Amino acid sequence: MPSTSGRGARSHAAIHQAALDLCAERGYSAVTMEAIAQRARVGKPTLYRWWPSKGKLFLDVLVERIGEPYFAIEDTGDPVADLRRWLHGIADLLSDPVLGDVVAGVAGSAQHDTELATIVHQEIHVLLSGRNQERIRAGQLDGQLPRLDPLLVEDLLVAPLWYRRMISGRPVTRAYADTVLDTLLGAEAPQPRPAPKDAP
Repeated sequence: MPSTSGRGARSHAAIHQAALDLCAERGYSAVTMEAIAQRARVGKPTLYRWWPSKGKLFLDVLVERIGEPYFAIEDTGDPVADLRRWLHGIADLLSDPVLGDVVAGVAGSAQHDTELATIVHQEIHVLLSGRNQERIRAGQLDGQLPRLDPLLVEDLLVAPLWYRRMISGRPVTRAYADTVLDTLLGAEAPQPRPAPKDAP
């Protein structure tokens, strides 16, 4: 990582902006480290010293640009409202024409870069998912959320949004996020089938 002061900080900001600008112009898959270095007017050795791969660079961009609010459930004392706000943030992120492409691109890169996958899992997923499960568990104790495994609740809420972004291509909207949440909140455990009556 570059220095956070002076020339290093300016170069850091220039590289992040160059990466986002190129992604907006070409799409994540067409952006190269060489193009980023050229646009930011830094040497390739410097760029690779700070970020050894495109995926790691763009992950750094995401963490700095969007921060925890998009990944962590806020605690305002209203679990349902907190979940709704959290899902709205995820929907906004995934539907953003540039940042959504970056998220999908980094996720794809992590499938082939074990070091990047480890960073995503340990430094983002494990840390924030643990907090999210605590928030969900608190809502369950209040009787406002279904008494399911908190990790399953998190998966059931986020997976449909990811599926639309990564697979089906259908719009990821706040309205759809509301539908996902409201469906989970309204779901009831299946009732056992009545025993068949004896034939006359």
